[in-house]
Amino acid sequence: MYYKLFFIILFLFIISLSIFKLLKLEQKKNEIIKVQISLINNCELYDKVFMVKASPSGKTTKFIDKRAIMYLKRASKVKLVVSDEFPGFHFSSLPVDVSYNTKLVADCSNSDRLDNIFDSLQKQFNKNSN
Repeated sequence: MYYKLFFIILFLFIISLSIFKLLKLEQKKNEIIKVQISLINNCELYDKVFMVKASPSGKTTKFIDKRAIMYLKRASKVKLVVSDEFPGFHFSSLPVDVSYNTKLVADCSNSDRLDNIFDSLQKQFNKNSN
């Protein structure tokens, strides 16, 4: 009889602890932190061409001396985009999880992987082969 009561109390304790941990984790993900973003520019473009865009908030900021500072939630992601000063140019990097010090790399060179994809597409859709 007492062991059933003990297991019920233990079960309720474990459920309560789990809920507490989940709430704590959610609170940590929503915590606002100061993110210092460094630009590593491997492109033949000026640094002022790039800016940072955060998601899901949509906040943007420009680099000053290859550095940008944003206040974002821990669960946010940032990526490089083209500055709004250059509307005719398109560039976008993959989103990166934020941390206190985040580095974003601008790489404008074609990778071997992209070259292989384009070669494959060209072979597959070549007019002369049909």
